[in-house]
Amino acid sequence: MILSSKQIRAARGLVNLSQRELAEKAGLSLNALNNIEREVGNPRADTLQNIRDALEGQGVEFLEGHGVRLKGEVLDIEKVEGPDIVAVLTHFYGDFLDKLTGPDGEVLYMGIDNSRFEHQDMDRLRMYKRFEKEAIKRGIGERLLFLEGDLNFLSSRNNYRWVPKELFGEIPMAIYGDNVSIILWGPPVRLVIIRNAAIAETFRRQFDAIWSLGKAVPDDIHEYHFIKDDEVQ
Repeated sequence: MILSSKQIRAARGLVNLSQRELAEKAGLSLNALNNIEREVGNPRADTLQNIRDALEGQGVEFLEGHGVRLKGEVLDIEKVEGPDIVAVLTHFYGDFLDKLTGPDGEVLYMGIDNSRFEHQDMDRLRMYKRFEKEAIKRGIGERLLFLEGDLNFLSSRNNYRWVPKELFGEIPMAIYGDNVSIILWGPPVRLVIIRNAAIAETFRRQFDAIWSLGKAVPDDIHEYHFIKDDEVQ
């Protein structure tokens, strides 16, 4: 999307930046930015990209049709309904990979109760293993809060912590990037995805607070109980 002078002026106003401040952040002269905002001359693509990067770094999101908004103002809600858990989980895991496009991304799981599933549920297990393989390849991390004593570990990575029942939520959810995904068992099974940076950050802080109170799962216990790849072939 080509950045317009109208968007630059509007975005600068949203985050209360002067022309001089934006020029410094974008590595431009004040005169160059002034000319771009007045639509004088034809700025180079890399110049516009530098301006875009500087404004996005201040929390601005650019929209089609000369629109701008603050990232924290986004509140999109997506609902997915499926005939069974496998159909819904296809979207659940796929959204992680779609939204966490670079390394150092992380998925935080709360309220996951794998004891409700049979380990013989091969379709569900294969789906998770495919996701896990791709997540490891991309450098996407995971942390999971499990009910104390639950031994139904799917991940080969021991990023689990046990928490007592009073801290364990009954509704499974995942926090990743600016997104929160919630599974409602139904029937029918539903997935609700909330896309909002402030909401995601609130849940992330809640997760971290509970994580700090959790008990690390010993490596030997995890190694003995987690589902191996060759068990789901």
